[in-house]
Amino acid sequence: MYIELFILLLSLTAFCYIMVILIITIGWYRMKNFTSSVRGFSTRVSVVVAYRNESNHIEKFLESITKQTYPDRLWELVLVNDHSEDNGLQKINKFIPNHKNITIRLIDAEGEGKKTALLEGVRQANGRLIVTTDADCRVSPNWLANMVAFYEQEHPLLILGPVVYENEKGFLQKLFSLDFMSLVASGAGSASKKLPLMGNGANMAFEKDVFLEAGAEAQKHNFASGDDVFLVHYLAKEFGKQAVRFIKNRESMVFTAPPANLKTFLHQRVRWGSKAKAYELVWPLLVAFSVFLFNGLLVASFFVSFFIPWFSSIFLLFILLKFVVDLPLMQAFSDFSNKRNLLVYLLPFEFIYPFYILYAAFKGIFFRYEWKGRKTLR
Repeated sequence: MYIELFILLLSLTAFCYIMVILIITIGWYRMKNFTSSVRGFSTRVSVVVAYRNESNHIEKFLESITKQTYPDRLWELVLVNDHSEDNGLQKINKFIPNHKNITIRLIDAEGEGKKTALLEGVRQANGRLIVTTDADCRVSPNWLANMVAFYEQEHPLLILGPVVYENEKGFLQKLFSLDFMSLVASGAGSASKKLPLMGNGANMAFEKDVFLEAGAEAQKHNFASGDDVFLVHYLAKEFGKQAVRFIKNRESMVFTAPPANLKTFLHQRVRWGSKAKAYELVWPLLVAFSVFLFNGLLVASFFVSFFIPWFSSIFLLFILLKFVVDLPLMQAFSDFSNKRNLLVYLLPFEFIYPFYILYAAFKGIFFRYEWKGRKTLR
């Protein structure tokens, strides 16, 4: 009796999961690739980067961002130091004199935390359009030009851009990359269906005035980060779901390194997962709940099979079902991001994913965790 009820519950949650992924997948496939038709730019832009202890990455980032094809006179780089304890500032000060064609401004954050540092940077920015990325990223030369062109042509209030890992080494980092791809693709497909879900602050653009209006809302949530996700939700709630758009353009892609090891990856996933308890919109709640419950039941199925051997067939059946459901979206996004070689790891990934997603969800919701040397609140 209990086994039959369990299988029924697993089947119902699988159906919900399938519907969610189907909607997201349709959104991705229906989204058109963006091609700029702008001939002369006029928008003043501030690229705002809040950073903390990024000495190992800051020079690579600066080299990439100073190669932008967007007119130098129309943009500035605002670097907000969130109380770094390394020698990153010295590297920046050494870099600036050799790139005087670019306006680079340094700000020491007064408050603590990325959200606060970003807000301080935006307040002091001179541009009408704010574009954000991270100091551990690398951007393409046409990145800024395409982001601004999309803004001038489509007029969204918030632009979500693609972010991918690069230079993955070893089996684990390839799995990390698949996981990250699934998140970015889900955010993109959802935005295309006018169901804003998530974005990544490593590649975002928004109007300064709109962000400052939303800033107080974002600060309500006591998380180490979350400026990206809560901004998406706030704008969708206040200005309509069409206000949030994803730019499907390869030259708009931002690249970053995957987590170095399993511990770093799990800390990152716990931090991201902790935001779900503050979701207010129906679609993000539905997605989070269906993903959590389905994967939780898959983990339960795995352990049940130790006591009821034939139940291992049920576990395998639903893992394969999840693989079939996930494949079209992952295949499409891997083609877009030139990561098709990672698809061979998707099936092994399906066996591992339920376990760490359950771990990340529970720890993020119920326990404290540390991020960049700071203890966060639950």
